[in-house]
Amino acid sequence: MVSQNSYNGIDKYAADLIRHKARQLVGKAGFTEDDRPDLEQELMIDLLQRMRHFNPAKAKKTTFMARIVERHISTILEARFAQCRDWRLCQTSLNEPLDNGEGDTTERIDFLDSEGSLGGGNRETRERLAHEIRMDLDRAIASLPEELRDLCVRLHDSTMAEVAREMGIPRTTLYDRLSKLRDAFREAGLEDYL
Repeated sequence: MVSQNSYNGIDKYAADLIRHKARQLVGKAGFTEDDRPDLEQELMIDLLQRMRHFNPAKAKKTTFMARIVERHISTILEARFAQCRDWRLCQTSLNEPLDNGEGDTTERIDFLDSEGSLGGGNRETRERLAHEIRMDLDRAIASLPEELRDLCVRLHDSTMAEVAREMGIPRTTLYDRLSKLRDAFREAGLEDYL
C-alpha cells in the first residue's frame, strides 16, 4: 500500500525522510501498513512544528530534520510500549462477536462509546475527574513563582535542551528549577501527575 499523503510545498528531503521512516515502522510495535499514512502525518506535523527551532549556525538542515524525526519515532515507540497502552496486551478484535443480552450477538465495536470505552456509564465520571484535575493543575501553576510558572509553560511544548537554549541559561540551572517545580506539585498533592 502506498501512502496517499501529499507533501506539495514541503521540503523534498523532509517528505522522503518521513516516508522512509514510516515505512520502516510498519511491522514494528504493532504498526500495520494501514497505520503508515497516519504515522507520516504525525511525523510531518511534529517536524513542521519544530522547524521554528532550526538554527543553521548549529547544524545542517537535513541533520536537524533527521534528529527531530528520529526523536519523535522514539516517543511514538515509547508510548506504544508504555504499560498502560502496550499494544501487545490487546488480544481481541473489534469485530469479535459479543452476546448482547438478548440471545443474539453484536460486534464488540458496537458496544464502544465515543471515547472508545466499553459501555459508557462512566463517561460523566471521567469528564468530571479530568475537569477536577485540570482545575487542580491550573491552581498549582498559578501559585508558582514567576520563573517556575514560565518553565512549566515552556516545558509543555519544548524539551529541557530547547528551553535552556531559548532562555540562555545552563541546563543544570533548569534542572534545579525543575526539581523545585516537582516539589511544588508534590506539595499541591499532584505527585501522580509528575
